Amino acid sequence: MLALSITVAVIAGDHVTLRASPNRTAAQQAVLWKGDWLEVRGEQKGWLKVYDHRHERPGWVARPVTRVVELEDKSAPALRAVVEFLRDAPGSESLGIAYAGLYMKVAPNGGIDAPLLVSLGTMAARLAHRASTEATDTHVAEQLEVAKSWGIAFAGIEHADGVQTCYDGAAFRQALVLSPGPADQATAVLGLTDPACDSQTAGATERQAHDEAALALLDSADPVRVGGPLGNRIRIRRAVVAARLAWALGRRSDPKAGATAEAAVSAFARVDKTELADDDVADFEASALEVAAARWAAGRPAPATKQDPKLVLAAGEPGETCLSIDRSGDKPADKPGDKPADKPASRCTHGQVWTNSFRVAPDHASAVLAVEPLPGWLELWLFRRGVDGWTVDVLAPATEGVDLGYVELAGWSSDGKHTVIVREARSDGAVHRTFQNLTLDSLAVDKQTPTLLGLGAAKAWVTPEWRGRTLALR
Repeated sequence: MLALSITVAVIAGDHVTLRASPNRTAAQQAVLWKGDWLEVRGEQKGWLKVYDHRHERPGWVARPVTRVVELEDKSAPALRAVVEFLRDAPGSESLGIAYAGLYMKVAPNGGIDAPLLVSLGTMAARLAHRASTEATDTHVAEQLEVAKSWGIAFAGIEHADGVQTCYDGAAFRQALVLSPGPADQATAVLGLTDPACDSQTAGATERQAHDEAALALLDSADPVRVGGPLGNRIRIRRAVVAARLAWALGRRSDPKAGATAEAAVSAFARVDKTELADDDVADFEASALEVAAARWAAGRPAPATKQDPKLVLAAGEPGETCLSIDRSGDKPADKPGDKPADKPASRCTHGQVWTNSFRVAPDHASAVLAVEPLPGWLELWLFRRGVDGWTVDVLAPATEGVDLGYVELAGWSSDGKHTVIVREARSDGAVHRTFQNLTLDSLAVDKQTPTLLGLGAAKAWVTPEWRGRTLALR
């Protein structure tokens, strides 16, 4: 509380001029933005005589562009009401932060509670998001400076496509200490676990520890108690974080990788599509790609026969796994003079090799393996036996402008000469899915369609196993 009340003027608009004297033609002292506050020291002709503490200079500002507030104990309820009103008002975040700051100066004992702190954090996080996504908004950078003047901290996270501005989450962390209600707890947890704000330079150990802490935080919020879009956001975020953690655990051969991948699949499956908000559709689709890429951590190996080629793993350079095919299952030459297929394929990767994904074609002359080089990016390695031995090709989810994606086997033709694969990838914010019928000897695409039904007769090749585990049919 304040020992003595003072009068302040809060700037309610953007690009407001602080003048040297009370008239519109006076020299400009500073330019003010939503949420700037000024100490009022007098009034003349509809102008307020003020002192601007952020720019450390006196001046005059037109009264109509301000909201005058008497900072005293009895003003607390009115200030709190404005904070709650502006909490969900896009574009007015810096103004809402200012009112929250003023309220804190006069709040009664216990008045700085979890709902207030969540409101403050929500506005700060939304302002940071605007700074990252609304390139045409020329005012958002100045509003960020206003927010910083109120003690709000932001960080710039380097990404391949630019810098992401992120709120440091201090108000959310403080709110969680105060036993917030279910909705406020969910909001705070989401604000503290945004994957877009994860450090891109963290090492493997640091990133795994971060994801473990984030998943524990998400598990503390019960999506059933909040329901609707907020509950869905918790489930989607759990799926994404668990999928990334499964990849990290798999890299360390940690037995918890499987259970973590199952948790990711479970969280994704529990998303209530009837309550999926329009603004959450893109995140839901992206989470499907991340979960699909990591779910082999919980997969089971296929039953093998004596005729099946065997996958062999060997250590390569530091951090590498080299893959080849064991020739013991190769058939002898079919005709006199044919050369036996005895040359092994060998290829190395720094990615996570999901050995449970190894699947062999009915004719034993082809096999596939899922390899995840990075979280959310799953390749399909295709081994083929020819007259000169085994070769390996890498099938990627897509080739241009993508950041998330997976490719998976859906089934083989009965003669093993063709296969059905599914590719899904995100490009320019949109997820694209294609089903393809490939001829294995040439890798030519016989048919490509956005739906399984579009494959025609080839759709009969897909296996019950694939139907039971894929996310492509969501």
